[in-house]
Amino acid sequence: MQKFLIFRDDFEEFINKNHVSFDQSEISVLSSDFLSFDSTSRFYNEYSGMLKKLNIQFFNDINKTLSNYKMLVCDMDSTLIQNECIDEIADLINLKKEIAEITEQTMMGHLSFDESIKKRVSLLKGINVSAFEKIINEKIKLQPYVMEWIDYVKKFNLKTIIVSGGFTYFVEFVRNALKMDHAYANELQIVDGVLTGKLNGDIINAEKKANIIKALSHQFGFKSDEVISIGDGANDLLMFKESGLSISMHGKPILNDFVDWTVRQNYFLTLIKLFEFYESR
Repeated sequence: MQKFLIFRDDFEEFINKNHVSFDQSEISVLSSDFLSFDSTSRFYNEYSGMLKKLNIQFFNDINKTLSNYKMLVCDMDSTLIQNECIDEIADLINLKKEIAEITEQTMMGHLSFDESIKKRVSLLKGINVSAFEKIINEKIKLQPYVMEWIDYVKKFNLKTIIVSGGFTYFVEFVRNALKMDHAYANELQIVDGVLTGKLNGDIINAEKKANIIKALSHQFGFKSDEVISIGDGANDLLMFKESGLSISMHGKPILNDFVDWTVRQNYFLTLIKLFEFYESR
């Protein structure tokens, strides 16, 4: 039997808007903010699909605090920030059509992630890296409450890591802005301030993300169930498998069946409220 948490306000809105009938004995009041139900209840069996369809959040009751974890690993693009940096670059240098075509080929399975990123990076040949300052200064936006979330996590002494399939130029900016411990991303090759259209080192793909988590866990002496991972796309699936708590942050629907928690509303404020509840329990 699996227990679930749901925000009280979300539950009441769902009941009132959809005129749902339920057995009150199946719903437990846990606090002023949270209610619970379990997988054997009629409410779950009749309405869990409807809750998901309406984008209403409910969560596996893990019954753990942040003290049970040692490391937080996050994707960056569309997870920690609202942007996809490759799209911002394409917009800046008028390559939207070309980048979109590569993205479409990748989505259709005609290109692997590695092939896709190599093709995208090759289009950047000859661009002065100083042009990226405009993206950092004018475009990059942090997700709501992400700074508060990272600060909250740090109170429990977790290592904070970015593992991104994006580019170090932007990842280092975000790492510094959030004061996170370490970051791993694809490094654009730059000669005399100009992009060569190539990458330095290994490509950070799905397999590499998972391997980085395993290597860091071994380095710091952490168990896999002491790791929290947060991402938004299929490229994060292998990373999630190396984690004790995997979280889709407003992610692609394909992730829903492979993660422990799916955050659909309020971004990182949802995580703060969940763990504050566990702290008070």
